Amino acid sequence: MREADRSVPFRRRIPFRQFVLKVHSRCNLACTYCYVYEGPDQSWRERPARVAEETVRRTAERIAQHVTTHRLRSIRVDLHGGEPLLLGPTALIDHARTVRDAVPGDCAVAVSVQTNGTLLTEDAVRRFSAAGISVGLSLDGGSARLNHRRVDHAGRSSWPAVRRAAGLLAGVPAAYGASCAPSTWRPAPPRSTGR
Repeated sequence: MREADRSVPFRRRIPFRQFVLKVHSRCNLACTYCYVYEGPDQSWRERPARVAEETVRRTAERIAQHVTTHRLRSIRVDLHGGEPLLLGPTALIDHARTVRDAVPGDCAVAVSVQTNGTLLTEDAVRRFSAAGISVGLSLDGGSARLNHRRVDHAGRSSWPAVRRAAGLLAGVPAAYGASCAPSTWRPAPPRSTGR
């Protein structure tokens, strides 16, 4: 037995079935709680904004090797960011095609795009649906009040655009999901007037 095999404490290795590909490392929002873009570590500014085509191709090859090695019948690939829609739908569809073309034909590849929704258009929803790509919509709840910390770089609320995106996705129910973060917002306690 190889040393690497003995160091794994599990009886049986469980293969990965979900792969998250960060395809864009910028975001069009400035959410006040964002640890990546609004936090003290600003090293993202020194990295490329978009993933290189060669990186996507090589990643697809590695995923295909993993699928073959573990004889997987299905996997999931999530196109993530930053905001992946900054690439536009064509590039995202191309990335999905690159992975699907690399993976053996007997393995189903479910692909999704995780977005803040502000750049989602009717055309993009139609094209993603036709390409078999689902859309995950990130939001902080179903109201402007719950989304008050999700603002653009000018400080404007993203809620109107996100609400519009949710409406677009509602027209294609099989093509979407939602990722909601629980709000830690609490109303301020009443102030004492000292009387």
